[in-house]
Amino acid sequence: MLREDLILALKLITQRMRNVRRFQFVINFLFAYVLLRIAFSGLQLTIFALPFTRGRAFIVALLLAIITVALNRLRGNYRRNGQRVVHALGELNQQETGLVRQFQRY
Repeated sequence: MLREDLILALKLITQRMRNVRRFQFVINFLFAYVLLRIAFSGLQLTIFALPFTRGRAFIVALLLAIITVALNRLRGNYRRNGQRVVHALGELNQQETGLVRQFQRY
């Protein structure tokens, strides 16, 4: 691959990792909210104005946990691919070093 293609790939990977991280934050917040609602409610509870039984709320929490695990795996794959791209770039100039630092933040 050309150096410009590798830099573009690293930019796209960084952007996707940022988006996955944001989405994962929202899912984790929902997971915590559902668990708190389950813990402090009776047999019938309301989550975002929707009535749920306790069993169904546990299923919702389980599905949110599965989504969190999947997003973690996705971020790990993006990180590995980004590391391969950084390794393929070799020696970096100042602008590319900034891009690599931004990638490593996520």
